[in-house]
Amino acid sequence: MTETTPDEIAAPAAEANPPEVERVTMRAIATVFCATMCTAMFAFTWNSVSVALPYMQGSFSATTDQIAWVIIAYVIGASMVTGCVGWLSARFGRKQLFLFSIVGFIVTLIGCGMSSGLWEMVFWRFAQGVVAAPMVPIGQSIAVSAFPRARHGQAISLWALGFITANVVAPVLGGVLIEDWGWEWIFFFSIPAGVIGFVMSWFLVPWTPPEKKPMEWLGFLSLIIGVGILQLMLARGERLDWFSSGEIIIETAVAAVALYVFVIHTITGKNTFIDGGLFRNRNFAMGQTFIFFIGAVMFLPLILLPLLLQQIGGYPALETGYLMLPRGLGSICGLTLMAYLRDRIDPRYLLFLGVIGIAWPAWQMGHWTTEIRPWDVSYTTFIQGVAAGFIWAPLNTLTLSRLDRRGQDQGFALFYLIFDVGSAIGIAAVIGLQTRYSQINHSELNEFVSPFNELLRYPHLTSVWDTGSTVGLAALQSEIGRQASMIGFNNAFMTCALVMAVLLPFICFFRNPTYYD
Repeated sequence: MTETTPDEIAAPAAEANPPEVERVTMRAIATVFCATMCTAMFAFTWNSVSVALPYMQGSFSATTDQIAWVIIAYVIGASMVTGCVGWLSARFGRKQLFLFSIVGFIVTLIGCGMSSGLWEMVFWRFAQGVVAAPMVPIGQSIAVSAFPRARHGQAISLWALGFITANVVAPVLGGVLIEDWGWEWIFFFSIPAGVIGFVMSWFLVPWTPPEKKPMEWLGFLSLIIGVGILQLMLARGERLDWFSSGEIIIETAVAAVALYVFVIHTITGKNTFIDGGLFRNRNFAMGQTFIFFIGAVMFLPLILLPLLLQQIGGYPALETGYLMLPRGLGSICGLTLMAYLRDRIDPRYLLFLGVIGIAWPAWQMGHWTTEIRPWDVSYTTFIQGVAAGFIWAPLNTLTLSRLDRRGQDQGFALFYLIFDVGSAIGIAAVIGLQTRYSQINHSELNEFVSPFNELLRYPHLTSVWDTGSTVGLAALQSEIGRQASMIGFNNAFMTCALVMAVLLPFICFFRNPTYYD
């Protein structure tokens, strides 16, 4: 007769009485709601600004490349802070940093809404990017930690649902606010949510003690200076005719020196701002390259399409918002599909589909004419929305899943920093490209306006474009401007498609994180 061990006696009892999953308290639900509302406020402002760009352009009498600074300045400010959110959270406390971010965001909303000039708006948008950078990562962290560990997935889902919903409704709600109240109200609208979020955060979010954690300033400052000056050079290069300008030459030299110092210091230094050892992980190194180019391309339609639809297509702000809605709906569909597919299919295949889903619609957009049909906008943006969901989760998995616990915090920070840098550089480069091609094509099309051009003598054309009258010439110049600008937009979309297509072969260099050690 064998002796029964204590473990064997306890096992059936444990099976009969499994441990209860911790219940979610009302305080935890309120905390998640608070964090979600604050990050949704951030998402609404980011997405609705793109719809308001043409109205700001008219108010400030700005060109296309100038009004793009409303977006560029925000991205630069955010990229300067994103890389050190982890350090700031440890140094000053998570709750303290979150409260500061909310207050700063409210102040900058007021500043943006009251701006009377372009560069005043650019200043406030830059400040908004600086103070808002911690809001998304810290808000997600607060939402997750509010629920018991067994329910972290539920907390992330609730937070993501609110964040994505804000992205979906922002273009439409922004269009309504612009039509009825003016573009200033896309900023003022979020202030009550910010005040409520601050009060709720003060009482609900646990207070965290700060740590005395030193910052590695040489690496941090050299990276920020290099990226910032490079962005300034790209944004002003087209207007100053690139290297024929002394300013551009100086900015290029400063950016090159700062980035050289950052790279050399990261490779040779100890306890650097970015751990150079992370790049010995092949997936991490490939992922940083991918996220740079994807950041430069993926969200450009959010900037280019509102300008195209309102300037060339003649759509009002509200209809522009409705036409941008399918992208948000596509993102929800893509993320929902990813929740089902991510554990069943190799993430490299999903990433491949996502890249194609961005490239092919961009190629289609590159063939649009000035007669822009709503269906063309709706189905292409919907596909790109689905593709965005197919890119984000697999790329996160491929890039970050094989880092050890010590390197993951820094890996996530660098991942989002490179994304922000890519977005800033991509926006400046493509807007510059669009402006340049618009100017070139305007000049070339003007060459066909001549008394010797037989086409301009056709009766059905002379009734509209009478080259013998001032009114006719003005109408002809207006149409030349529309066509030249359309060609510029076409070339910008084509460039986005080609950049994404070039990335496709390099997906093969990723290793499947499920099967390698």
